[in-house]
Amino acid sequence: MKLKIAVQMDPIARINIRGDSTFALLLEAQKRGHG
Repeated sequence: MKLKIAVQMDPIARINIRGDSTFALLLEAQKRGHG
């Protein structure tokens, strides 16, 4: 079942993608085909 996901996070310019858990969750959701 594919889901539509919405998140609230810091501005993308301030994200440290190596340590940001929200960014990691979004990547995983995208990998699984969620929107």
